[in-house]
Amino acid sequence: MLLKQMLETPTTSPNLVVFDPFQAFDRDALIREVVGLANADVEGPRHILFGVNPGGMNGNIVGMADDAVGQLKRAHRLISSLVEPVLDLAFIFDCINGKLVGALEIDGCDFGPYFLAQDLSDELCRGACWIRRDRELLAVERSELLNHKAPAAEPAVVAPTVSPEEVRLVIGFNDDPSCEFIEADVPDTSDPPFAEEGGDTKKSATFTQTLRDKVGTMTTQILRMKRQDRSSNKDDADDAGNEIAKAARQHYFYEERAVKVELCIRNDCDIDVSDLRAELGFPRLPGFDVADRVYRSPFDKRSDGQISQRGYPKVDHRKDAIFVRTTVGDLPARHTQQLISTPLRLAIGPEALGKKVAMQYVLRGPDGRKLDSGRLKIRLSQTQADALADDATEVADLNMA
Repeated sequence: MLLKQMLETPTTSPNLVVFDPFQAFDRDALIREVVGLANADVEGPRHILFGVNPGGMNGNIVGMADDAVGQLKRAHRLISSLVEPVLDLAFIFDCINGKLVGALEIDGCDFGPYFLAQDLSDELCRGACWIRRDRELLAVERSELLNHKAPAAEPAVVAPTVSPEEVRLVIGFNDDPSCEFIEADVPDTSDPPFAEEGGDTKKSATFTQTLRDKVGTMTTQILRMKRQDRSSNKDDADDAGNEIAKAARQHYFYEERAVKVELCIRNDCDIDVSDLRAELGFPRLPGFDVADRVYRSPFDKRSDGQISQRGYPKVDHRKDAIFVRTTVGDLPARHTQQLISTPLRLAIGPEALGKKVAMQYVLRGPDGRKLDSGRLKIRLSQTQADALADDATEVADLNMA
C-alpha cells in the first residue's frame, strides 16, 4: 500500500494505526502497536501512520516533528531486538504539501504469535503479547493466540515435559553437529571504500569521481546530492555524503568482507524438544565484532522490504560480551537442522588475526529452562604465511547460567 493511498482514509483499523501527531512520541505504545498489528487476523502488510490527524482526510496532514525520524529509527532497532519471531520492518517517508509524513510497514506476519522475547520494563516484560481487533488493542496471553491459530479439526498436542537430564543437544559448525572447531579464512579488509576520505567526504574536491571509482555507477540520488553541494544547502549535502560513505564502509566490513559462519543443531536423544531457543556468547575483542543485521550497500537499488532480515538472529552488544539469540522452535528426536537460516556475520580486523575465539552456547526450553550448553572455537586465519600465531583462546566472561 502506497503512502498516498493510506492518506486517503487515515483511520485506525485492524491493519492500520494512526499515531496522534499532537501527542508526544511514546516508544512503549509503538512497541505494543507493532506486536498487536503483527498478531492481527488480517492478510498482507500492516502499517502505522505518522504525521496525519487521525480520522482526517487529505487536508489534515500535520507533519512530523523535527526529531521524529531519529526517534523512530531508534525505536525500529529496539523493536527488532525485542520481538520474536522476526518481523520485516521498513519505514516509508514522503514530503506532501511541504510536510513530512511517514509510515512503518510491518510485513512477514505469517509466523506468529508475536511476543516480547526480552524484558524492557515492568509493563513490557518477556512473553508480553497483544493483538489488534477492530479498533481495539488488547493484551492477550500467547497461549490464547496459539490455540486460535491451531486448526479447529485437530486436537492440540501437548508436548511432554522434559528435564535437562533427559536431553542431549549439540551445536556444530556447517552441517556437522560434531564439528566443534573450524579455521576461518579472513578476507583482506585493507582497502575499505572511502578510506582516503578519513570519514569526512566534504574534504574531498572530487567526491563524485570517488564514488564512480568505488562503485562504477552513479545513482540519481548521488547526482542530486552533488548538485545540492553547489547550492546553499551544502551542509545537507555534506551530511548525506558522509552517511553514504559510512553505509558503504559498514557494508564492506559487515557483509562483503565478513566471515560468514553457519551452525547446525542436533537433538541427540529420543525425546522431541519444543519451544527451543539458543543463546550464543562471544568475547569483546579488539578487531572482532558480530554484525547486528544484514547490512545493505547504499548503492543497492532494492528497497528495504526486498532485503529480508528474516532468519538473522538478534545480536546484543554489551560491555563485556556479544550475545546472539535465536528461536529454534520444535526439534524432533534424532533430528539435525540449521540453527540459524542466515549465516552469522563476523567482522574481523587485523588485531584479531591468528586468534582462537571461543563461542559459548546455552540451549533453553519452555519457561527459559536451561537444557544443555557447550563451547565451539573459531581460529581466525592470518593471510600472511609468516605472521605470528597466537594459540591462546579468547573466551567471553559470560553469565549464561
